Amino acid sequence: MKLPSIKLGPTPKAWDLVAAAFLVVAAVAAGFNWIEAQKPAPGASLSGGITLAFVLAQAVIASASLMVLGKTAKEGTLWGNLAAVGGMLVGLSGVLLAAALWIAA
Repeated sequence: MKLPSIKLGPTPKAWDLVAAAFLVVAAVAAGFNWIEAQKPAPGASLSGGITLAFVLAQAVIASASLMVLGKTAKEGTLWGNLAAVGGMLVGLSGVLLAAALWIAA
């Protein structure tokens, strides 16, 4: 008796995995930024250096994810494209969050 083969879809390519990694890194950085924003006591301000580092890091993540989108659009699959766009959007939202915290600091 021969078992039927189950196909789960196209296998992810290397750039799809890179795009997924950027999405995870962007989400972790935004979450860490949010946790740092909740730490100070009410009325206390955040350190300007930390918030500047978050703004720059999230901008770099968003830009790198946009560059990965160029590669996944050429060589990847739909999931890689969606992960790259997600990483870019999460990175940009992290930039906006960090910039708002920087202004408030």
